[in-house]
Amino acid sequence: MTTEQHSPTPAKQQNGLAVASLVTGIVGIVFAVLFAVIGLALGVVSVALGAVARRNGARSGKATAGLVTGAVAIVVAIVNMVIAYNVLT
Repeated sequence: MTTEQHSPTPAKQQNGLAVASLVTGIVGIVFAVLFAVIGLALGVVSVALGAVARRNGARSGKATAGLVTGAVAIVVAIVNMVIAYNVLT
């Protein structure tokens, strides 16, 4: 009797940091419209996570999308803060 050993095929490695960056970026955009300070903080977190994910070798679309959505959240939050300041003063 011969025993055949099957090596499992390497599954495509999921990058949790890239997914976290994308999710925080999307949530950051939503909060940037509603609560600018929270949206700004989530945007910064998203950019940081996306940068770390790309540095670790995962040059996937999710990491890049996380960077972009984080940057959009930061810009929208700042614009929202400026508009709110001008309206309320």
